[in-house]
Amino acid sequence: MPSATLLEKVNNLPKVPGVYIYHDSAGTVIYVGKAKSLRNRVKSYFIKDNLEMWSKTQALVENIADLEYVEVLSELEALILEAELIKKYLPKYNIVLKDDKSYLYIVIRNEKVELNKTLTAIPKIMTARKSDILESDIIFGPFPEATTTKFIVRSIRKIFAFRDCSISKFNRYSKLGKPCLYGYIGLCQAPCVGNVSVEKYRRDIKNIQHLLEGQSSSLLNTLRREMEDASKNQQYEKAAEYRDIVRKFDYIRQQTQKTSDYIENPYLVEDIISKSLDELVKNIPELKELPRRIECYDISNISGKEAVGSMVVATDGRIDKHEYRKFRIKLKAEPDDFGMLREVLTRRLTHEGWPMPDLLVIDGGKGQVSAIKEVLDKLGLEIPLIGLAKRFETIVYYNGSEFVEVNLEKDNEGLKLLQRLRDEAHRFAQKYHHQLRLKKLTI
Repeated sequence: MPSATLLEKVNNLPKVPGVYIYHDSAGTVIYVGKAKSLRNRVKSYFIKDNLEMWSKTQALVENIADLEYVEVLSELEALILEAELIKKYLPKYNIVLKDDKSYLYIVIRNEKVELNKTLTAIPKIMTARKSDILESDIIFGPFPEATTTKFIVRSIRKIFAFRDCSISKFNRYSKLGKPCLYGYIGLCQAPCVGNVSVEKYRRDIKNIQHLLEGQSSSLLNTLRREMEDASKNQQYEKAAEYRDIVRKFDYIRQQTQKTSDYIENPYLVEDIISKSLDELVKNIPELKELPRRIECYDISNISGKEAVGSMVVATDGRIDKHEYRKFRIKLKAEPDDFGMLREVLTRRLTHEGWPMPDLLVIDGGKGQVSAIKEVLDKLGLEIPLIGLAKRFETIVYYNGSEFVEVNLEKDNEGLKLLQRLRDEAHRFAQKYHHQLRLKKLTI
C-alpha cells in the first residue's frame, strides 16, 4: 500500500514531458519510465483497477517507496534520457518487465557499396538487437521499447533523410538508375542514384550522430549560421534548404539539451525557464516584471484563401497548449497579412473571459508591430508588444516615437523562448490552414 507521502508526491507531479524514477525502501532505483505527462502516467500505476493481480507491474508498485522525476523540454528528450538512465542504473523492474533480448539499439553502420563501379563507404542508419551489432558500429541505446526506438528514428528521418537498405538492395537500385520508394517520397536522399553527393550525405549522417549524442543545440546553431551565410552570399536555394531543415528541427525537437545535463541537474528545465524570463525583462524595456502570460500570433493563408490566425501561449515560461486558440479570418478574402493580424488581435483582445497577456509577440517586423500597435491604441490598451523578424531573429519594438531593433546572442535563453513560441504559432496556424483546405477539397 503506497504511503500518503508518496501519493501526495504523485498528485503534485506536473503535466509535462519527463522521466520518472522509482526507488524502493532502501533507496535503490528499481524502475525508470518516460511520459508525455508525468502526472497522468505515474498516477496510472496507483489506480487499482489498472493492475492485474500477481502481475509483474503489481509487484513493482508494491515495492515503490519513493519517486523522483526529471522534467524535459520534449518527448524526444524523454525517450533518450530514459534509455540513458536505464543503462546507468540497470533497474530491477526494467529488466523483469522486459526481456533484455528484445531491447533495440540505434546503429550507424559504415558500409561499402558499389557506386559508379567503385566500392564506396555510404553509412546507413538502422535499428538492431545486441546480437546483431558489429564491433565497428556506432551505437545508441539500448532503448526499452521497440516503439520508442522507431519513434526516434522516424523523427530524425524527417530532418535528415537517410538510407537503411541492405547492400544488395542498394546495389540493385544503383544499377537500375532509379531510387526505391523511400527515395521517391523523400525519406532517403538516394545516394544510390547520385541524388546527393557522397560528401553531403556523410555530413548529414554526422549531423544525425551529433543529434543522438545530445549535441543538437550546437548543431541547430550551425545550421542557422549556414542558412544566414548562404542568404548573405545570395545562394537563396541553399538558404531555403537550410531553412526547411531548421523548421523541421524545431517542430520535432523544439529545444534539446544534452542528456548528461539533465542527469547532472534534474532542475535544468526550471533553471532554463527562469533564465529565459529574466533575459526578456533585461532586454525589453517595456517589461517591468516577469511576464506570466506571453501570447504569440501568426497568420497562414495562400493568396488570402482559407486564411487563419493562431494564438499560442506560454504561462510562466512554459508552453501551455490548453490556452492555444485559432481564428478563421472573416473580413479578408485577398492577401493582407497586416489586416488579418489586426482582425485576429481585435477579436482576441475584446473577447470576454480570456486573461490579458503580459507580453504580445508577433511573427514579423516593423510592419506587423505597427499593425498591432494600431489595435492597442484603438482599444486603449497598454500591453508590451514585440515582433520577431525571421531573417536575423531580430526583436523589434516601438519605443516612444521610433522603432528599436535588438539582436541577442543565439544562445540567449530569452531569444530561444521567443523562437519556440514563434515556431509553435507557425506550426499551429499551418495545421489549421491545412485542415480547412482539406475540408474544402473533400466537400
